[in-house]
Amino acid sequence: MGIEIISSGLQTTIQDLGRVGWRHMGVPESGGADKISLKLANFILGKPFNSPVLECTLTGPTLKFSSPYSVTITGADMNPKINNKEVGMNQVIEVEPKDILSMDNCSKGCRSYIAFSEDILSEDFLGSASTYLPAKLGGIEGLPLKEGSVINTRPCKSETNSLTEVDVNLSIGFENEWNIRVIKGPEFNLIKETSREIIFSSIFKVSNDSNRMGNRLIGVKVDISDNIQMVSCPMAPGTIQCPENGLPIVLGCDSQTLGGYPRILQIAATDLHLIGQLRPNDTVSFEKISVDQARKELMKQNSLFNYLQ
Repeated sequence: MGIEIISSGLQTTIQDLGRVGWRHMGVPESGGADKISLKLANFILGKPFNSPVLECTLTGPTLKFSSPYSVTITGADMNPKINNKEVGMNQVIEVEPKDILSMDNCSKGCRSYIAFSEDILSEDFLGSASTYLPAKLGGIEGLPLKEGSVINTRPCKSETNSLTEVDVNLSIGFENEWNIRVIKGPEFNLIKETSREIIFSSIFKVSNDSNRMGNRLIGVKVDISDNIQMVSCPMAPGTIQCPENGLPIVLGCDSQTLGGYPRILQIAATDLHLIGQLRPNDTVSFEKISVDQARKELMKQNSLFNYLQ
């Protein structure tokens, strides 16, 4: 069983939920940049949440199937088509041998996820198939998918029956303007008084200099107290650092595990998936919430899939 890559798209990689528990050894988490959309794709097919899928960035691939599959596409809408006929997002799509799935670019959001009824065969590193491009780990040779290559698959046992479709009101909506909830970071108090409120009333723009490691933001400069010497400290996806130029950096799923810039904010876990959908020139604003609020919102989010089921 296999899926031929007719065209690869801008950057299509194999991802699961990542390498959890290895950051203390300097290994980034990686995994899907938008883990909610990744989990939703597997959920619709009745597969374990951690099953490997294809992550497509800005422009999707063209795939040719050699055997029947059930397929689901979630995340940013890249106008998927089967044999040039439009198909829906967030639902089960049945394909036959020689069928071709083609995807275009997206105008809202940044990443789509393609899940298959069979398991993708890929390289395992520290318990994860996720592709980590800087070190060429996981996936297929640690690289983005290439034109002419074949994705091999094998039958799998689904945990539950697949869903016909997901109510559009329960799937994730994407825009080009994002309001992201945050809690104070460990070095929040290093922000000068004049900047502490400005950061929550300002609108930032996502720079072109952004990727899975992080998103650089353009806009008002955040002033940090002078003569502060920091030693390198632990970082995590969703940490917002403030370098010397005062322009925040939102760390992503492939981010480093240590850093020396002040950690001024931390994105609440319930909004971490939004990092993966930020695209260049999108606007971002930050909403300050308490740790208790962040916990309650995460509990609500974690109950979403049980509610759908």
